[in-house]
Amino acid sequence: MMEFLAELSSWEIYAIVCGLLGTAGVLLGAIARKKFAMAASLLPLIAIAMTTPVTERIVIPYLTQRYPVVFANKELPKKIDQQITLKKIDLTDRIYSYFYDLDLDDDWFDAPLVKSAQISDLCDFLLPKFDSGEASLANYIYQFKGKDYSFSVDSSDCS
Repeated sequence: MMEFLAELSSWEIYAIVCGLLGTAGVLLGAIARKKFAMAASLLPLIAIAMTTPVTERIVIPYLTQRYPVVFANKELPKKIDQQITLKKIDLTDRIYSYFYDLDLDDDWFDAPLVKSAQISDLCDFLLPKFDSGEASLANYIYQFKGKDYSFSVDSSDCS
């Protein structure tokens, strides 16, 4: 149910939160107007004014924690450098997969060499995910001139 919210744009999430809070304010205002005459007009405004802090401090952090891949993919594709673009991130059965496009002038690409050059940084990033049980493996898939080159990293690579 909540994943569909994570897939929405930021302004759509704000709009939904605003609508829910505004509706709650109208309902509470209608109930409270018997005791407080201003409640019917004041409570909906207060509820709507709470939209930004509620969205930024509660809703977005909750969705980001619960659906990290959905939020990460919202910012993609992303240029890593002049030659590498991160296209997509996937998480299935505790296996992260990172998909890259390479824009190289030559035909040389050596996935094991890339892995050995990056293993320290990759382990710094992945070890907390492995230790927490969030991930058991990470695949790095590079698409270059119609071919896929890949390597995997697991906790044994980070020992």
